[in-house]
Amino acid sequence: MSVILVIDEHSVYRSGIRQLIEARVQRSRVVEGSKFEDFAANQHYGLILIDSGCVSHRLLDWLKGVHERSPETRFAVMSTSTTRADVLSCLSAGFHGFVHKLQSDEDLLTAITDLLSGRIYVPRWLADGDDERPGLAPPTNTQVERLKLTGRQTEILPLIAQGMSNKEIALQLNIAEGTTKIHAAALLRALGARNRTEAAFMAAKLLGSSVRSDTRFKNERFVIKGLSPS
Repeated sequence: MSVILVIDEHSVYRSGIRQLIEARVQRSRVVEGSKFEDFAANQHYGLILIDSGCVSHRLLDWLKGVHERSPETRFAVMSTSTTRADVLSCLSAGFHGFVHKLQSDEDLLTAITDLLSGRIYVPRWLADGDDERPGLAPPTNTQVERLKLTGRQTEILPLIAQGMSNKEIALQLNIAEGTTKIHAAALLRALGARNRTEAAFMAAKLLGSSVRSDTRFKNERFVIKGLSPS
């Protein structure tokens, strides 16, 4: 059973999200509270959802302790912000996702499922647009064309097929690692892949190339980089 911890100052929101998750996400149990001090760091959680207003250096230190004891735990920020910079700040700080609090129930459930499956989650509206500079022309492969990728995602697809990490892709394309995470998350969603390893094999198969994927993917470290509340 997946234990999901929800930390939010508003009891009505906590209650609503708990009822939704326990009714729609199989084998899940939600524990919730207004502050992280109410919970033990050595408790095992599959996912921790934290309202952006609760984020502080003390909470980040607490999360670091949770991660050290349970590296498989996933962490995500919940916020009403629609600012790209806020999303990138969360990903750069080590969070595995950014969940918009005003999105539909179905999108929220997609976020929970993606995060529990090991994916990075960002709102669809963030990954739909392109950024920085034009990407490569879309490939002629019909199956790939059906994915309706942006130019940047088209560039990233063969690099994922090669088994590159987000950091390696960012260096290769000269973009921020947070930006890479956003597009990689969109690609995993488009491919229907449960994790990066599966995505690498699916991408290589779609491209029909000699690109060889590997299994170098490891759990991301939860790195504290001084995220400030939004």
